[in-house]
Amino acid sequence: MFKLTCDSTVDLPQSYLDERDIEYVSLQFVLNGNTYADDQGQGLSYPEFYQMIREGAMPTTSQVNIKQYIDFFEPMLKRDESVLHIGFSSALSGSYSASMVARNELLEKYPEAELLII
Repeated sequence: MFKLTCDSTVDLPQSYLDERDIEYVSLQFVLNGNTYADDQGQGLSYPEFYQMIREGAMPTTSQVNIKQYIDFFEPMLKRDESVLHIGFSSALSGSYSASMVARNELLEKYPEAELLII
């Protein structure tokens, strides 16, 4: 059996993810010079986010980097969990490439692990 994981672009309610034990890695965005995790509105609430946009702020996004992916996946692999990760489209973000580099590094360290990335 696989542990299902995803990134924050999945756009599913936190309750849905929690009920199914689906962990996610957060992409980040920058707004008014501050960097925030895309964390279901926990760090910056949705009303605050949209108010800033109404006031003229323009958010930009950044991909998940290799270290973030390693930090995300490694605890699961240490617990001998097989992981199936569904990530953001490789055509739209470099996050997929970063996840694959992290995967390859982790499989060198944990050669018996199963870490599938879609």
